[in-house]
Amino acid sequence: MGYRGVRKGNGCMVMAYTKPESKQFQKSFEKYAKDQVKKQGWDIENTRNIHHYMDCVFYFDRTDKDSQNYFKVMCDVLNGIAYIDDKTILTRTHEQYYDSSNPRIEITIKPVEYRGIFNSEVHMNHFEKKCRDCKRFGRNCSILKKAKEGRIQEEINDEFECSKYNPINK
Repeated sequence: MGYRGVRKGNGCMVMAYTKPESKQFQKSFEKYAKDQVKKQGWDIENTRNIHHYMDCVFYFDRTDKDSQNYFKVMCDVLNGIAYIDDKTILTRTHEQYYDSSNPRIEITIKPVEYRGIFNSEVHMNHFEKKCRDCKRFGRNCSILKKAKEGRIQEEINDEFECSKYNPINK
């Protein structure tokens, strides 16, 4: 990606544009990614509605390269190939090396441990189990739905207790 200043009205604004070398990288990376997804039997459906880490190890041919410049291009290319939507991808650089004879980027995509606002799937299931005894659950509780989406809400405190909990009389 490159950036340039553009005059607009009485002011200036910064516009991003794709450099030719970035376009070349996108093309070759897309072909390689499609081949790898097929070869590894990756199921893109596993990324639906769940955040995933994209862990990268960079092996640059020169010491003046910046790993941060690669993430936007990689995420955009992998969108629709390795995952459904890059809004669920959390990028991380684990290591950065210099290998002039074999420059490359090693990418590992794996699901995060947390689910929504919960520390784990077990934690989420425990919370939902208690919700089943609440009158709101039968009416498709919006609090539970939003919690699973990762939305912080006043109704759920730091101990993960719902202030709107209203037990069903049995």
